[in-house]
Amino acid sequence: MKKEDEDIKVNRRKTDKVYFESTFIQQISDGIDFLRDESKEILSELDLNGIDEFDLEEFSKDTIDQIDDIVDDMSKFKSEIINSEDFPSEIKKQYRNAQMFLNRDEDYISRAKRKLDKLESEDKIDFYKTNVRVIELCDKASKVNKSNFDAYYLKGVALVNLEEYDDGIEEFINALSIKDDVEVWLAIANANRLNYEFEDAISVYDKVLDIKEDSYDALKGKAYTYFDWENYEKSNEFFEKANSKVYLDEESMKTWGECLEKLN
Repeated sequence: MKKEDEDIKVNRRKTDKVYFESTFIQQISDGIDFLRDESKEILSELDLNGIDEFDLEEFSKDTIDQIDDIVDDMSKFKSEIINSEDFPSEIKKQYRNAQMFLNRDEDYISRAKRKLDKLESEDKIDFYKTNVRVIELCDKASKVNKSNFDAYYLKGVALVNLEEYDDGIEEFINALSIKDDVEVWLAIANANRLNYEFEDAISVYDKVLDIKEDSYDALKGKAYTYFDWENYEKSNEFFEKANSKVYLDEESMKTWGECLEKLN
């Protein structure tokens, strides 16, 4: 028996903590709270006042775009040397501090973003190796700066691309512990849908709609979720709602047509 659509309700108790009726949303909320509490001590140990505001990504974008693969190979080689077991730990620490001062984490993130962009724009690219490299770059970025939001978010995207949905969601939660962002909530919902966790997906799409009530992506996501769940009436309802906001793309129109055929 299919479960009907339910709004996420929030219960406020005597404390400031918010409690959700959705078990999955509650787990995410508890995870975010834990990570934030855990990170306070780490962040307090970092002196970020001296970090240069120099935007390495903008400065080097045009140049690095042309030699991205060469730079990446050089980076791998250098990293292997610096992180070697024979390398003095004190120098490793100084190396990390220097990377932080130069905003090196943003350099890693810039390269990770370019590689993900290539997946969408280029056909002849190794899908698996590219996503694995994105994960490696994000790990490097978070090692330099544990509060780098993009490091966790982009790693989550790459893990979902590799169908490592649970691990991807874990990284998205890490990102949310740094900054509450509707795109990350959407990414969690999409990961649940792709992993056939339909009830959890609907709960998170509803969370997105609670933040942004006219979210086209959330409405369309719910339509796809109900379609995969074989609840075609609900699917049709949300395809209609999404289409009323923004005209559906060709692929979504095709799926909506299949939905209407099922209803007939």
